[in-house]
Amino acid sequence: MSGINGHDNGLTNEGAFIQIKPENGYDGFEGWGTSLAWWGHIVGQWSDRDKQDEIMDLIFDADKGLGLNIIRYNIGGGENPEIQPNTLRPGGDVPGFQPEKGIWNWSADEGQRKVLLAAMKRGADIAEAFSNSPPYWMTISGSVTGAEDGGNNLREECYEPFADYLTEVVKHYKDVHGVAFRTLNPLNEPISNWWKKGNIQEGAHFSLDKQMEIIKLTARSLQLKGLTETAVSAPDENSVDETLEMLHGYDEETFNSFSQINTHSYNGVQLEEIRMLAQEKGKKLWMSEYGTGGTEPHDHGDMTSVMELAERIITDLRLLQPAAWVYWQAVEDESARNNWGFIHTDFRHGDGQYEMTKQYYAMAQFSKFIRPGSRILWLDDRDSIAAYDEARKQLTVVAHNREGQRQIRYDLGPFVHGDAAAKLYRTSELENLVEAELSIHSNTFTVNLEAQSVTTVVIANVTL
Repeated sequence: MSGINGHDNGLTNEGAFIQIKPENGYDGFEGWGTSLAWWGHIVGQWSDRDKQDEIMDLIFDADKGLGLNIIRYNIGGGENPEIQPNTLRPGGDVPGFQPEKGIWNWSADEGQRKVLLAAMKRGADIAEAFSNSPPYWMTISGSVTGAEDGGNNLREECYEPFADYLTEVVKHYKDVHGVAFRTLNPLNEPISNWWKKGNIQEGAHFSLDKQMEIIKLTARSLQLKGLTETAVSAPDENSVDETLEMLHGYDEETFNSFSQINTHSYNGVQLEEIRMLAQEKGKKLWMSEYGTGGTEPHDHGDMTSVMELAERIITDLRLLQPAAWVYWQAVEDESARNNWGFIHTDFRHGDGQYEMTKQYYAMAQFSKFIRPGSRILWLDDRDSIAAYDEARKQLTVVAHNREGQRQIRYDLGPFVHGDAAAKLYRTSELENLVEAELSIHSNTFTVNLEAQSVTTVVIANVTL
């Protein structure tokens, strides 16, 4: 029987019955995050401090906003100043800390640094550093945008200097700013062949053998500098299938050089396979980057991006089962005229003006209520996910629905609740995280899912 969106999940669209089973789940969920490239570079330079604080609260404060607790800090390469005009997109010109060989500029990247520290002040407790490209003077093409042909762009004699560059930045942040990056990734979508000179963002291709080389050198550099709090993560490929392909190609020494598998989930189908490989190798697994802009023209109320976001989160939590789920840019460039991101501001003017998008409220349906430390529970419905927070005694269910109204009855199973009602939150075409009350009868509750909506049910005082 075909369920919602035509999925064969054995459920009807009306009167579906789902039992929540605590044994069907996984522990170790660390939370939700965002990369700071490229918006941190922009927002951190705003002169309007009040507007800066508003943005920081909206993204990182658990009470006032999304409560994202994971940050990915981009160690910029820094473009060649002789390349004119600079082809990098607004915000994409992240300054590097080593503008030329032997010269360090620790005052660089002030904007992203401000955002990083402001996020941690608001409760962000896990930080990862990553690189999109080596500094321009280490590259073959002389540009951080990629090689002429999209191939390897790091000079042969610069593999050790590049590892030293990354780990020196990590050391500086620890010594000077008290920021201990838990992981460091020298790669970003490295097997992709679209990193070509003249690109609008930093990027670097690394073939399989070169990935292994830089991973091992980065791990060795961390050890030599006594940076024991920081481990290497890899490889951050664009799709889970590409990530799995690279991992299958790594030798044992390379595997022993990193502690965490990072994958993007823009594409690919082998989510369960990569999860099983991570378990087999004893590696933590992160979904370290995903973003979407839907299929409609620029519109802050766009629902196609909301549906794609909700479906991606639920699918990843059910099948990939990552310890962390990280969105690309929480803040996107309004001048790009697309529907990516939770908040839009014009990166070109930096006047502190911003607008919320519908995706912001869709993300809130998950991140505000499924908190770090929760046990993620998968259900017999690919459009729903649940989570139990034992510390808070809170059970949360999130469902998304694309077309037509749908009714689902959830059975709490062995969960015992102390309240006769739950809180319901919904984001739809006409609603933004609207709160209502939902009755619980005989340990079950029924939810009417509106078309084009994301619905969250939060039950307090729940025990097992």
